[in-house]
Amino acid sequence: MGTLLGKLKSYFSIKYAILLIPVCGFAVYDSVFQAFASILGMLHEAYPDISVTSLQIILSIPPLMSIPGTLISGFLSSYIHNKYIAEFALGIIFVGGMVPVVVPDPTIESLYICGICIGIGQGFLHPLANAIICQRWSDDIERSKVLGFKQAFNYIGEILVTLSIGFLALWQWRNAFFVYLGIIPVFIVTALFLPKDKLDAKLVSKKNHFEGLKELITPKIIYLLVLFSVAAMLLYGYYTNIALLVQERQLGNTADIAAVSSTVSIVSCILGIAYGIVSKTLKRFTLMTGFIILSAGMIIVALANNMVIVFLGAVLIGFGCGIQQISTIFYISKVASPRVVTLAISLALCGISLGYSCAPMVLGQIQIIISGQQSAMVGLMVAGGGYAILAVIEFVRSGLFERILHGEDSIEEQ
Repeated sequence: MGTLLGKLKSYFSIKYAILLIPVCGFAVYDSVFQAFASILGMLHEAYPDISVTSLQIILSIPPLMSIPGTLISGFLSSYIHNKYIAEFALGIIFVGGMVPVVVPDPTIESLYICGICIGIGQGFLHPLANAIICQRWSDDIERSKVLGFKQAFNYIGEILVTLSIGFLALWQWRNAFFVYLGIIPVFIVTALFLPKDKLDAKLVSKKNHFEGLKELITPKIIYLLVLFSVAAMLLYGYYTNIALLVQERQLGNTADIAAVSSTVSIVSCILGIAYGIVSKTLKRFTLMTGFIILSAGMIIVALANNMVIVFLGAVLIGFGCGIQQISTIFYISKVASPRVVTLAISLALCGISLGYSCAPMVLGQIQIIISGQQSAMVGLMVAGGGYAILAVIEFVRSGLFERILHGEDSIEEQ
């Protein structure tokens, strides 16, 4: 027992632990706006003359505005310290979040302004938490653990914020935006404890010419950017089809669908906490294993004829999803020079957003080509098959096949 407790203490004991406070704060507030989907019904009652589509646009504005913000944040890291970028991002998110609270009778236009400010702030903030981790924790094992902790806190924070929004909105929908008061302690901790660190390398400069650009545009980085963009597109295939599958086969109701989604989040959170162990154990097998698990989970859900099987598939998808999301940043940080890691992460995050945006069109066309029609089952099978192909690509690229043929036991880390 004492040995086990000692190992647990050793695993959770990390250097620069104080930095996890602002970093985890960033992880919560760089995507919290999606939790406001729960008050769309109240907004419809408050604005009966506004179409449902116009109200839904409020939620779509931040992700759209975050894309240019993410890219700009990556470029600015060569000229402005991440600490100052983070403070600006937190400030503009706070201002946007307070608009519905301080404006006496907020109009739909003021809610759009709120979404624009929050989206820009989220875009600036989104790559910073990961970039700070990759810059501060240079050891691969330590970095993988910290990235996992951050991702786990992201899931926990998402759940807590969603519950807080629901509780605050019981009195009035505008009260839900008081959740942005949490920005204040995050800002204070950032100002007090987050160091400035070094600036990223300039992509183009008089002294080094195109040296920074050469460090950013490498075959390994380009490969990972494409790989994770496609992987994100396939993951979106699950989220857009699971509810339709349950409904088509009359396997359950909306509560069951919510429970399945929660299962994926909970399992991904657990995987995040243990990612350091998983990465250390699987080494170069890590991402390939994640793709295999995701492929199996998608196919199991696609063929499910009862909710028990759906939940089994959701557990596998949760494990695979956790591996994929953390590995995205971890793998980029391993192949990108520390001098350009912020911009490399920014590009990866933009690629993921692009994958999500293209998913309905691309996956829909593939379904039509394969079966002549679109259905939830075919959509999930396409996603499962896509992950199987990615697993094979990772297997070949990592040189595992060649190593196995030659009978080598040791597999160096990527």
